[in-house]
Amino acid sequence: MNSSYKIKQITSLYDSCNKCGLPIITCICAKAPIIKTEANIWILSTEKEFYRASNTARLLTIINPQSTEIFLWERTTIPEKLVAKLNNKIYEPFLLFPIENYETLSRKVEYKNTGKIPVFIIIDGTWKEARKIFRRSSYLENLPIISLEPAFKSKYDLRRGAKNGNLCTIEAAIEVLKINGEIKNSQVVTEFYNLFLKSFKAGSSGHKLTNKN
Repeated sequence: MNSSYKIKQITSLYDSCNKCGLPIITCICAKAPIIKTEANIWILSTEKEFYRASNTARLLTIINPQSTEIFLWERTTIPEKLVAKLNNKIYEPFLLFPIENYETLSRKVEYKNTGKIPVFIIIDGTWKEARKIFRRSSYLENLPIISLEPAFKSKYDLRRGAKNGNLCTIEAAIEVLKINGEIKNSQVVTEFYNLFLKSFKAGSSGHKLTNKN
């Protein structure tokens, strides 16, 4: 985790957990199974997005800590650690991004495991924010693009104005794990994501999630 992210001190049960982001009364960290995926998931996120209560990227750092990394995106600063990793020949990086025009279409590829460590880079945030990050990050320009075309509707309904056909960050991660043949791991992540959605809504109502929920 980038040092720019400061851990918030917990002072009461009504504060948020500094890991899952949920109210303390509905925190799910203790219920998180730990997995290690074969594919690495690198997430490019603004500080504002990371600290949104409805953010799902940090769930991946809880459940899949060894294979997930979040990099801070800033308009005037290049994430040097991410760039160094992109230049490391042991990795085969792919950028997840919707196809918009000829430029992105020309970079679209079908995923194939080459024997290197597959890396899926996800831009975290709203569609407007993701588009801005994509356009202003020169270090992403030469990466091959994988464009997900889900045949299902996103379950993510924690924010207004979500664009139809788009997936939230953890849903995108689940899909690329399937692409990499990691079906069992994708199911584990899906179950934890479902628990997050239920717990978020329970916490928003001031209730503690019970086994019956």
